[in-house]
Amino acid sequence: MERTILNKINSLPETCGVYIFKNKEGKIIYIGKAVKLRRRVQSYFRESSWKNEKVRKIAEEAFDIEFILVPSEREALLLESNLIYKHKPRYNILLKESRFYPYIYLSNDEFPYVELRRDRKAPGTYFGPYTSTKLVRSMLELLQRIFKVRSCNLPLNRIKKACFLHHLKMCSAPCIGKITKDEYQKSLDGLIEFLEGNTLKVRLSLEDRMYKLADNLQFEQAREIRDVLNSMDRLYSKQAVDVPQDLSVDVIALSSGILILLEIRGGMLLGKLVYDFPEGKVSDFIGQFYLTKEKNRPKNLIVAGLRKSEASQLKAEFEYIGKPRNEFESRLMKIAFQNIEQELNMRIGATEALKQAKNLLGLKKIPRLIEGIDISHTQGLMTVASLVVFDSGKPDKSKYRRYRIRNLETPNDFEALATVIKRRYSKHPLPDLLFIDGGLPQLEAVSKALDELHQKGEIIGLAKKEEEIVFPDKRGKLKLPLDHPVMKLLTSIRDETHRFAVNYHRYLRERRYLGSEIDKIPGIGPKRKKLLIQHFKSVSKIKKASERELLEVIKNKKIVEEILKWAKENGG
Repeated sequence: MERTILNKINSLPETCGVYIFKNKEGKIIYIGKAVKLRRRVQSYFRESSWKNEKVRKIAEEAFDIEFILVPSEREALLLESNLIYKHKPRYNILLKESRFYPYIYLSNDEFPYVELRRDRKAPGTYFGPYTSTKLVRSMLELLQRIFKVRSCNLPLNRIKKACFLHHLKMCSAPCIGKITKDEYQKSLDGLIEFLEGNTLKVRLSLEDRMYKLADNLQFEQAREIRDVLNSMDRLYSKQAVDVPQDLSVDVIALSSGILILLEIRGGMLLGKLVYDFPEGKVSDFIGQFYLTKEKNRPKNLIVAGLRKSEASQLKAEFEYIGKPRNEFESRLMKIAFQNIEQELNMRIGATEALKQAKNLLGLKKIPRLIEGIDISHTQGLMTVASLVVFDSGKPDKSKYRRYRIRNLETPNDFEALATVIKRRYSKHPLPDLLFIDGGLPQLEAVSKALDELHQKGEIIGLAKKEEEIVFPDKRGKLKLPLDHPVMKLLTSIRDETHRFAVNYHRYLRERRYLGSEIDKIPGIGPKRKKLLIQHFKSVSKIKKASERELLEVIKNKKIVEEILKWAKENGG
């Protein structure tokens, strides 16, 4: 160890602060906090502390040290958390997400917009993360119907007229001055209150408004609020847990290196988040998750395994932090630990299947990263390819990709496969295992395409007719029982690639069919066609739509009459 760093350590003050270890290259290797800096840092260089391997490695690599004095433990905790988030030092235990979670984002504009985001890069306010993208989209649709906050991110000074969302009463149209800044802020406050968990207050306010409108014989407006309340009930019925409707807490449980976080807002389970956190403490997680990047924090945090001293440091950040206070919170904590147990069982099963796959399929290493490809078309029309990614035996939907194959004049699955292989792997490395939904002819097309890219990798296919595993070399064919762990893994990948490809193809086919059918309606131009497609999604729904529903979208009685006439003539 250099004498320079020893002299620095011995001259450290015995006050509260954050210390930063650096190696010979000047790179930060560890960041920590201490109530008494000198005593804490000196402990790293005592041989008695080297039973802990991480402490020994820090002591061996440390070449320089910096420190920042702060007035209290709370400031030390906040500073440490933000420095770890920024520099991600090698020896600090870092938070690693086991899933890819969506957020609800509120921008910093004069008239903020709301949208779903998958990262936290843009300045603004974030709510979440949430477990399900589908849930977030449903919530955003509900919130737009209640609060009419805009969802477009266009500069308002470039917009000349209101979009169709305003006509659907899902946006207050600040772009054309339909609402003042103060009125818009009032709507925003309500939206934020809802997302922070005060859903009961929002519901009671809506009910009160509905009854007042009904008393004033404004039945149409009252019916609109009733529909919003019904939408809220449907959302609650899918996500509700058996707790009071006004309960809003986060519940954290950590065991076996897996951390589960349950987000309860207004009695709704909005998120079950899974994080890998090996060797970490609950307090480390709280610091990294809640105290960095202006994270939107819950008022109450129910957590197991937090020391009294750690809770004391964090109590200023929450209205309550600690153990469950009642039977409802105890039940939620039990659910969190049950989810950890379930996650462990799933991982053990997936790991065993991957180990068996390596041996049975003759692979060079355990295929932790598997990519699956499938082709879908209708007699050669609108050919698409799907690519799904399985990481450690589980789908990673954030890495799924879809490809349009436009260079084919006649149906040709082999050429389509070759095209997507070249597009994908000319830019991305090959996975541990490339899975093709098809037999030997498909594998030969893939192998030839990879040869043209001068790429070599592990490839297998699953022939549909006999459910046989096929290889592009002399390994021949392999037939496993359908309930074998490896076969179950491969069929799940095959089913997922097929589902993803077919859904994309169906969407393109429906959009094309929908557009061509609507073109037959007199008076329907590109703009009205777009409104109908975006609102009704399918031809059958347009044909079944009532006059009132059509008027909400088209706003022209003559055109609506033409649509109704067309629908009647075409089986509506």
